[in-house]
Amino acid sequence: MATVVSVENVKDVRALLKMLDARVVPQRQRLFADVLSVSLRLGPILAATLASSLGLRQRLRHELAVRRLEVVTLDTGPDVTPPDGSWRTWWMHTLDLARVLVDLLPEDSAHGSISTTLPRSAVAALTGAEVDAETDTDEARREQREREWQVATRLMADLSGGLTEIAWHTGRLVRVAVEAAPHTLVTGSQDVVRLLERADPARIGACLSAEQLAQAAESPAQALTRLRRARLSVVKLRLGHHADDTDLAAVARSMLAAVLGGVHAGCDHLEVDGTDELDAARDELSAVGLDGAADRPMPGVGRAG
Repeated sequence: MATVVSVENVKDVRALLKMLDARVVPQRQRLFADVLSVSLRLGPILAATLASSLGLRQRLRHELAVRRLEVVTLDTGPDVTPPDGSWRTWWMHTLDLARVLVDLLPEDSAHGSISTTLPRSAVAALTGAEVDAETDTDEARREQREREWQVATRLMADLSGGLTEIAWHTGRLVRVAVEAAPHTLVTGSQDVVRLLERADPARIGACLSAEQLAQAAESPAQALTRLRRARLSVVKLRLGHHADDTDLAAVARSMLAAVLGGVHAGCDHLEVDGTDELDAARDELSAVGLDGAADRPMPGVGRAG
């Protein structure tokens, strides 16, 4: 199980290490963890800098090991690009993260993942009433949104090709997990299926969370059925602390049981937003009879951190 460390505003390795020393290493020591798995939420500037320098990547990997921190998954974070349909910026950032991750993985792991939300859509989705309207404005919006879908699906296919090339050169697999989010093209599993219709399902899948499922008004069973019918997998589960929200807690436990409890179930990595939520996430796993699932490899993949 990896804990998210938000470092979007950090511009260089020295500042990153200083932040880890101040915020993360003391948490590892507090938890008495021999090694703490972290999911770095890197901004585009630092990601591009690291992607262009093997020396910097090797230095960062060494410094992480010295601090007994390991990285098996990364996170683009929300709002990675401005709300202007900058798909190319998002695509470049995601591939930069993949290039960085293959050199940060521990020696005994040949598999990593990257979770991402998409750029905010430049065109709002049409409501039911607007779909029935025949005004020039609505028609223009519909056409513009369709063009955005075409750009998005093409770039997802290009992204899977880029991930394949990285795997061929390095011998290490990085998969991307697409997470639904409001104001983007992808707001539920049905949109994930449409987005990935031209992508390689071995390279790109879905990221699920209780909050996202609730926003989309989907049950975990509905989302999983839709994904599996399209031969898409769950690459990452994002866990939260739902003790004060019984409805979300029920969704989270249903999600965990559905994804991790079956014979052929599994995901690549589990992620929580901060070390304070590690115990809460383990409690949710325990509640559905999955004690220790966070500390063992997921079915069919390498080490899951």
